[in-house]
Amino acid sequence: MDVQLDEETYALLQREQAVLQRMKELFEKAGSDPEVTAQLADLVENLGELFLVVVVGEFNAGKSRLLNALFGQEVMPEGPTPTTDKITLLRHGEKEVTRPRSDVMVEKRAPIEMLRDVAFVDTPGTNSIVQEHQQVTEDFIPRSDLVLFITSYDRPLSDSERQFLEFIREDWGRRLVFVVNKADLARSEEDLQQVIAHVKDGCRELLHFEPEVFPVSAEKAYEARIEGEGRADERWGESRFEALEDFMQHTLSGTERVAIKLSSPLEAGERLLGRFSEELADRRDVLSEDEDNLDFLESEIEDVRAELEGGYERHLAEIDKLLMKIEQRGTRFLEDNIRVSKIGMLRNKDRFKEEFERQVVRDLDRQIEGHVTEAVDQLTERALKLERQTLRTLGKRMREAGSQLPGSEGGEFTYNRAEVHGQIMRSAEREMKNLDMEEESRRILENVYNATDLLQKGGLVTGGVAGLSVVLIAAAGLDTLGGFGLATSAAVAGAGLFVLPRQREKAKRQLTEHVEELRADLHRALSGQLDREIDKAMEEMRETVQPYAEMVSEERETLREAEEERDELAATIEELRTEVEKRVGSWEREGAEKRERGKAR
Repeated sequence: MDVQLDEETYALLQREQAVLQRMKELFEKAGSDPEVTAQLADLVENLGELFLVVVVGEFNAGKSRLLNALFGQEVMPEGPTPTTDKITLLRHGEKEVTRPRSDVMVEKRAPIEMLRDVAFVDTPGTNSIVQEHQQVTEDFIPRSDLVLFITSYDRPLSDSERQFLEFIREDWGRRLVFVVNKADLARSEEDLQQVIAHVKDGCRELLHFEPEVFPVSAEKAYEARIEGEGRADERWGESRFEALEDFMQHTLSGTERVAIKLSSPLEAGERLLGRFSEELADRRDVLSEDEDNLDFLESEIEDVRAELEGGYERHLAEIDKLLMKIEQRGTRFLEDNIRVSKIGMLRNKDRFKEEFERQVVRDLDRQIEGHVTEAVDQLTERALKLERQTLRTLGKRMREAGSQLPGSEGGEFTYNRAEVHGQIMRSAEREMKNLDMEEESRRILENVYNATDLLQKGGLVTGGVAGLSVVLIAAAGLDTLGGFGLATSAAVAGAGLFVLPRQREKAKRQLTEHVEELRADLHRALSGQLDREIDKAMEEMRETVQPYAEMVSEERETLREAEEERDELAATIEELRTEVEKRVGSWEREGAEKRERGKAR
């Protein structure tokens, strides 16, 4: 810092540097544009450097002549063609010396009193054809403390100047002061005021504030100082240069300069925080969509579950119909055959079993196994199809949400979302490609059989549901010696009156009970195993998209922390602005008051 600061003012400067450094670290952590974090680094660094005035305008606007008039000596070369072919940094030196700082920039030192406390940057022109000139000039934008924008009476706010103002819209703001050079070309005061109004209107349109505009003739001011008697020279009054010179002297005086030096970084910090808030709001909107996507996914998973469960319910209903027909045929068989007239068959167990299987059971085993197999096959196939469909829909929603971010083609957050989406789809495709549908169906089917109690009790697991006829015959209570124990003629004689009616009813009742038991057993085994498979499929789907859920959770926490830190920084900046104004004043207000007092004199 070029001005000796008292302890309290210096403490303010250090606090500004600290808060700007915190902003830089916050922006870096949040993945903001590196150019913005570089700008904050410049603000921190420049708080401790000389007050910097940047001079811009078209090459023929008379910037060099104006600086020479301001310094009272020829420091910058002049000519009818562009003479400032490099960006020039002007600093104080005991003797005049020029040295290159880069291919497009030189540093010139001169024994000019004004340069002891202030550095000037003279630029080649807003219409420079050298791209590097524009880039270096733009690098000075966030570092400048005050900007003199030189336009000319005969070309006020040319196209290149307007384009340049568009570019610096957010960075220079109220630190921008316009100078309309060559004011002596105006044929009347009315014509001059029209040009001044044009400049102010253009600034309001492009920058949204009305600037201070100084009409001058740098040529006459220079002649009065170099060739004439200075302020006493008639040409000095005609140049209107005194108002600009007084403004610069007041602005560059110690207190005024400190006010600008301390206020400007805070204004820049507020603007950058405002942009950061917009960025966070955009990311918050996308996060909200991501959270909706996760809710959508959970809803889809439950819909998939309901659809898969509904798919095997149809097969359970078909199995119920089969067993109902078995029960009906079995009851009719027992009613027709447990009679005295059928005593020969009743006394022959093997024959009774054969007839029961032929008339009642038929191909029950094959039909039930067919429904079980079909239920399993449909489940695995449908689950795979629904998983693919759900993940494709999720991927589309993720891409649509991410595309709404400004600058969505770049940036860490957008990159992470694209990477997570790719990871999910690659993982899902890999699992689906490695899935053996036939082997998966066999595994599930075997688990169903292993879970069927009646088959377990009958030792028939290895044969699948084949042998259900044996289970049903045993269930009817017919597996006894002689079928029903009618081994003697006396027994046969009494059977018609006493034994057979009771045995027939008992057999029918047992058949009904065991058919119901078999139905419940098959229901439990099939639905239980398929429900477990559905749970497994749903859990695998959740695991597949877990990286997305983790990304959303991480982004939620990142935004929460960033918003809290932003609010703290905004409060700190506001507090510092109040302290700076209280300590060294507001340069806009105090500068205006001083200039009004000068006019009164």
